[in-house]
Amino acid sequence: MGAVGGAPETLERFGRQMRIFPVAVSVGAMAGAWARQENAPAGATVVVDHEVSALGRIGREWKVAPGRTLAFATVLRPPLTPEMADACWLVASLGVMGGCASVAGAVCSARWPDEVDDAESGDPVAVTKVEIQLGPGQVKAAVASVRVDLDQVGVSGAGETDRLLEAILTATDEAAASLAGGPEQVAEDYERHCALVGRRVKLRLLPSGEARGTVKGIDRGGGLELASATGMVQRVSVDMLRDLVVV
Repeated sequence: MGAVGGAPETLERFGRQMRIFPVAVSVGAMAGAWARQENAPAGATVVVDHEVSALGRIGREWKVAPGRTLAFATVLRPPLTPEMADACWLVASLGVMGGCASVAGAVCSARWPDEVDDAESGDPVAVTKVEIQLGPGQVKAAVASVRVDLDQVGVSGAGETDRLLEAILTATDEAAASLAGGPEQVAEDYERHCALVGRRVKLRLLPSGEARGTVKGIDRGGGLELASATGMVQRVSVDMLRDLVVV
């Protein structure tokens, strides 16, 4: 299902506007254009069966076969300042964890900022990518792309995949709605599920350099709080991070 008369067809599914494409460059590209050019409302979602360029944060390739991937992107309209925009990454992961738990009983943990893992094995279950569109002094829109490994979640068949999609979107809506009172609750919820808290890590930073320390927590703006051996706490935003390893 896709273009009709050269224009994308918009459906009403799961209480939201949705566009479904058999093939597209990426879910993020399609949803981002919808948000920018047509003012797509909060909750508008693009689903793509086969992405030509399934790239996550800093261009990392998603290597799970399209037939075993649930790939979608949803538009958020969060009441946030640009300084708080990284909280949208937390919303995306909370949505994945909540949806996987409710449909598949999967117990997941978060690996800041863009990965959701099986809580027991540590194997990746999903990755997220959030692209921010700024307006004057505020976040105009955030496009949250999600790719879920259906085998890792234990989901098969179109019906179960649809149930998983609906559950993740519902959980994402709930997390996004809580931003109206400020991002503190989202940060607290995410921190409870973050497997990195209390762990020693090494970060490679952009454009260069590195940082080491113990993850103290997640701040209200969605950044990582990294405590050095001297007790000093450094805030690391998503756009500062090249990669992270537990040491």
